[in-house]
Amino acid sequence: MAELRERLDVDGPAGCAACGEPEPVPTCWLCGYSWLAQARVDHEHAVALEAAATAARFAQLAEVAEARERVDALTAWTNRLTETVTAFGNGDSWGRPVWLLADALARDATARTSRRGRRSALGRVCAVLAVNADRRSGRRAMPGRAETAELAGCDSTRPVTDAWRRAESLGWCTRTEQGRRLSYAERCATGRAQARATFDITPLHCGPLHHSDRAAQTAYLADALDILAGLLGHARRLLAAAQESVDALDARAGGWVDYREQVRRRQMRQAVAVVRDQARHQATNFRTPHMVSSAMSVYSCLFRGLLISPSIASAPSKDRQSRRKDGASRSSTMSAAGRGPARSHAVQRPRPAQGPGGASRPARPRPEWAEWAYDLARAVQARWVWLRSAPLPRVAATLGAALGPDWTAEALDTWVRQARARPLLAEPRNPVAYLLAVLKDALTGPAAPPLPARYYTEHRRAMVSEQAAMQREHQEAVRASQNHHGRAVTRSGRRSPATEAALAAIRARTPGHLRRTDRAALLAAAPAAAECEWPEVAQPGAGLPPGLGLS
Repeated sequence: MAELRERLDVDGPAGCAACGEPEPVPTCWLCGYSWLAQARVDHEHAVALEAAATAARFAQLAEVAEARERVDALTAWTNRLTETVTAFGNGDSWGRPVWLLADALARDATARTSRRGRRSALGRVCAVLAVNADRRSGRRAMPGRAETAELAGCDSTRPVTDAWRRAESLGWCTRTEQGRRLSYAERCATGRAQARATFDITPLHCGPLHHSDRAAQTAYLADALDILAGLLGHARRLLAAAQESVDALDARAGGWVDYREQVRRRQMRQAVAVVRDQARHQATNFRTPHMVSSAMSVYSCLFRGLLISPSIASAPSKDRQSRRKDGASRSSTMSAAGRGPARSHAVQRPRPAQGPGGASRPARPRPEWAEWAYDLARAVQARWVWLRSAPLPRVAATLGAALGPDWTAEALDTWVRQARARPLLAEPRNPVAYLLAVLKDALTGPAAPPLPARYYTEHRRAMVSEQAAMQREHQEAVRASQNHHGRAVTRSGRRSPATEAALAAIRARTPGHLRRTDRAALLAAAPAAAECEWPEVAQPGAGLPPGLGLS
């Protein structure tokens, strides 16, 4: 620039007009570049904020999309269960999964050697496989391990693996494709990291007991319908939770739920509840015993042409005794050697006469909270650390007896912290008893909880009943005191009770023309003080009352 100025003979400023330096100085307001640096920093910060907002928005959209996909999957599963149970009730071929599940239960009962042990998840896992498979052939069942555990209500995937192995060992299903990890190209094409295992269910009447499979399957239809009803209720709760999650994400994004969508959800929940109740009613009908004249099965006498089995009546024998001490004997009472009477021993437990009146003990009905209290108990244990050491059934029973099906873990935690002034203990000595005390403290106050609670309703009813009883006792006490005062004190200007009783006796024993004479004599003989008890009145000229001195 200096050489150019010399060549062109142009006079220019030698330095900055503000600071006089020949080179730009960062601290100068005219030639410095500090304002450029600050503008660059502000621009970079704005770009970073915009990029973060865009990334958060895309993450939110991805989360909403995943939640909506989960709602769609659970809706399809609920519809499939509903169609299966409805088709079985109508006698349609799409109800074949119920028979497949009954076949699995029958095979398991035949192969089981002991009734000991806790309840297995085989029925629920087989129900998921049967409903997920092709409805006509029972093939291509691939629900997935994690998805099966969620739909069957298992805490982990271990029961699913054991149930699959058990079903394969019973010959109920065959694994045609083994699950494996996909390659990179397969993951890009399918969008999944694992390939699901595929099962083909054995068709009906293909077992080792071909002629008796139908009767065995019919015997377990009630249990199969109960399992499907339980799966339907569990799917309904999962769907409601997924829909609540989508609504929360939409509300966070500034959206809302359409009224038509709310109406559709309510109608769907009502339809699912109706189908579930129908399934349980069908199960109850299948368990209803048929009225016959004996405990034998109806099918045992079909080859004789009889529709009802004949009565089984034991021949009365007075002198016949058992050959064993532990029970009755079916062998002949004649010995083989001498054809004489065999040796008899004392009978401790004689065989009773078989009759049609023997009925088994009815099964204990399940409580109403058994369908929703366990999920709520798991969620509450996940939120409250001090409750994790308590047994799940006891926590579920405590919550089910105090709350209602609309409660969630978040709503319970919020209401407890709002209703109680004291904070929760970190390590109570008895978690279940402390949970009961916390629920009583939170649900027995004057403020109503946000959701219907059974304990609060019972508390209010007890308070109303107690107040009504106290008011009733007070009214009875006031009425009794008034009656006693009326009987004890005679009103001034009227007859005394003794005079009224004497007049009533005169009316009862004398005729009308003599009654007036006796009445006049009685009234004349009665003292005036008894008839009218007036206080003494001071007469004129009697002076001042005694005790009243003049000052």
